[in-house]
Amino acid sequence: MIVQGVSIGDMLNQSMTVLTKPSVQSFEQFERRGGQREALIYVGVAAALAGIVGGVFGLLTGGIGGLIGGLVLGIVGPLLSFFVFSFRVYTIGKSQGGTGTQDEVFYTTSLYTAPILAVTGIVNAIPLLGCLLLPATIVLGIYQLYLGYLATRSSMNLQQNPAIITVVGAIVAMWIAGAILTFILAAVGLGAAAASGALNN
Repeated sequence: MIVQGVSIGDMLNQSMTVLTKPSVQSFEQFERRGGQREALIYVGVAAALAGIVGGVFGLLTGGIGGLIGGLVLGIVGPLLSFFVFSFRVYTIGKSQGGTGTQDEVFYTTSLYTAPILAVTGIVNAIPLLGCLLLPATIVLGIYQLYLGYLATRSSMNLQQNPAIITVVGAIVAMWIAGAILTFILAAVGLGAAAASGALNN
């Protein structure tokens, strides 16, 4: 599948390598195969898949509001998280003595983020399935942290401790961005509900 000139199939094959043979060397094979543009498209496709499933189940359980909420949380949230995390890996990694490029960071990060996002996003969007597979989702989340550490060492050419510091700092920044997005969406939702109530009265 080609999206905006990006071969999703090629990137998926690269993802399978880093997911099944996790090592700094595995990531280093691919870190210069693409850049920020390819990474955002790849993660965007994964987020769109999760967002569509979330939107469908949101529509079934919450009407149009649920549909919009599912789409926004499923697409915008993961893309924002990916961008913030990758950008902070680059900036914090530089402060730790890293020598990688922003393109290398985004691309290597996307190779594990996109497939895990697609799987967990779809599973969590389906209420019953999300509950049943919660332990597996937690394990996958821990594995994702490990892959983030390996990808950071590869893309930023960092040793163990600087890589750990970089990943932790990037995760904190990602959580803050997620909290801000959640607050904004909640405020918009409350405003829309208040406006709808006022209009109905």
